[in-house]
Amino acid sequence: MATSNLIQYLETSGVSVSGATVQNGLAPSNRQQFETFLCESAITKGQLVAVDVAKMATDTSGGLTAATVITADFNSAPVQKIVVGVAAESVTGTATSPQFVKVVVRGPASSVPLFTAGCAVGDPLVLDTGGAAGSCAVNAAAGIGHVFAYALETVAAAGNIRVYVLGTGI
Repeated sequence: MATSNLIQYLETSGVSVSGATVQNGLAPSNRQQFETFLCESAITKGQLVAVDVAKMATDTSGGLTAATVITADFNSAPVQKIVVGVAAESVTGTATSPQFVKVVVRGPASSVPLFTAGCAVGDPLVLDTGGAAGSCAVNAAAGIGHVFAYALETVAAAGNIRVYVLGTGI
């Protein structure tokens, strides 16, 4: 489940054995980190995902169910608001056939649904408390919550945005 982030190479070119400059990639590392989880429902790319607390409540051993995620939803029962990151892909799993889903747990993520009227670069973002599953909102006085990311662009209306996901120590 865990991926290593111990070695980060930031150079875009290097030197070969013969002394020639060689291209290592198009850009330096963007510090993006992914984790792979199981899901037993439909998750769309860009949606916020949360630990499936309903499964964890029935398995206190912290076994395989600790690796199960669901679309984050502030108003579901039970509340699914322990946000772990942003879905990097769309996946549909079921209870009898769970599927792996790749989740951005730190770094840039795109296509994240913003429920509020708009935001500016650097605005702190939280799970939307208004009820739109898998979406975020600007952390304002009315919806104070755990900041999971910051906006990377300014938008005037609700829609999909780019964000920088903060690492939550998963």
